[in-house]
Amino acid sequence: MSTQRLARAAGLSLLAALASAPVRAQQTPPSPPGPVLTLEQAVARARENNPDMQAQRNDTRSTQAAIRNARADFLPSASVNAGFGYTASGVQRFGSEVFGERPQYYDSDWRVGLSYDVSGAKLLQPRLARSQHQAAESRIAGYEADLVMQVQQQYLTVLQAGELAAQAQREVDRTREHERLANARLEVGSGTPLDVRRAQVERGRAEVSVVQQQNTYETELLRLGLLMGVDLPAGTRLESAFQLFEPTWNGDDLVRMALEANPGLNAARANTGAAQTQVRAARSAYLPTLNFQVGLAGSVYSAGNIDPLVDQQLSGLQNAFASCNEGNTIRTAVGLTPSNCSQLDVNDPVVRAAVRSQVAAGNPSFPFGYERQPLRASMSISLPLFDGLSRERRIEEARVQADDAQLAVRAQEQRLTRDVRTGLLNAQTAYRTAELQRQVAANAAEELRMARERFRLGAANSIEVTDAQTRLSEAERAVIDAVYMYHKSLAALEALVGRSLR
Repeated sequence: MSTQRLARAAGLSLLAALASAPVRAQQTPPSPPGPVLTLEQAVARARENNPDMQAQRNDTRSTQAAIRNARADFLPSASVNAGFGYTASGVQRFGSEVFGERPQYYDSDWRVGLSYDVSGAKLLQPRLARSQHQAAESRIAGYEADLVMQVQQQYLTVLQAGELAAQAQREVDRTREHERLANARLEVGSGTPLDVRRAQVERGRAEVSVVQQQNTYETELLRLGLLMGVDLPAGTRLESAFQLFEPTWNGDDLVRMALEANPGLNAARANTGAAQTQVRAARSAYLPTLNFQVGLAGSVYSAGNIDPLVDQQLSGLQNAFASCNEGNTIRTAVGLTPSNCSQLDVNDPVVRAAVRSQVAAGNPSFPFGYERQPLRASMSISLPLFDGLSRERRIEEARVQADDAQLAVRAQEQRLTRDVRTGLLNAQTAYRTAELQRQVAANAAEELRMARERFRLGAANSIEVTDAQTRLSEAERAVIDAVYMYHKSLAALEALVGRSLR
């Protein structure tokens, strides 16, 4: 009996030594540290590189172009025109009148003009363009605030996944220690193979959980990179720290801040301003429109063949020559000196040559022998009286849009008030939950310590230890979930308020 007692005492001493010895878990060598990423860096890179954010910012380019266009519309418009034409030869007719054979003609012209319009719509266009630009900027600010919240939430999700992976690794270390104690008890004869197998099963489950949690961490890190619009290098470490503190804000104060600074609400208000400006622009259709124009022009009309024109001139001279001879006969009969008709004799080659030269000199050169026309200026005023109630329809449509925008602002204010108060309650509940879960985890850790001590002394079996380990693991995961639920609810509350609360 004394020999058995000595053996049992020696075995218990061995178990005590094993329990106090440090655990040497078989772990892979630590990988070299990767780049550090803080929350501020993640938010800044998301604002700069997120494709959807960049697409939203592109909207301001069109609104800025609209502002420039509205301002430049107060300058007169200028135009320069040039044209070229051809008319074939033939008999020219105008109704029942026949003007005889006409040669082919080549024509060209140019025109330079300035035009200026003044209307009520033009006067209001810069204001409308600015209001639409402000609405676009407010909408982009709201989208950016939503993107920042998504990045914050995903950053917290990655940290949470990392914490869960670390907790799973701690669970592996605990199961390995329990397996080592079970083997030690089996070696000294105070344990059973069933205890060892049960410990091995728990260790296997814990290792599977490590693999799964590590995969979750890597997946969530990739999602964070997607929000940031970049590819995060392998081994990227998140180092921003978040403190757990009790939210003691007043709900009315948070609502007041949210009504002043919430980006989405400000965007809705900007849309209301743009809609009201659109109503005034629609009413301007009742105002008159003034138009001022001034222009210079030049043209050339050149015959391709001057023979028909020469023949027309010679025919006229021949008739004049006959009339001149008849007149000379009468003048001679009455004793007057006859007129000189030789200059009208078409049979004289000199006369014919002179006629051709005169026609050729009067035929301008194509295409740049322009003859400038006199300056022309005009002013007109128009006042629409009736257009089938189109103006009334446009005004009513603009009013409806303005009323809808105001109602949207009112509805968003009500939703924002409810969401802020709900978010504060969620943050307070999450804080209390995290504190209680910490107490539960502390009790579970003490329970596991006592169960191990009982198992080491042979007063408990491995089932009691594995149950305690399971409860501690669940409690630790609950603490992690509760803490990060608090931080996520606080980030959502900050997004509603429109400013940082930390």
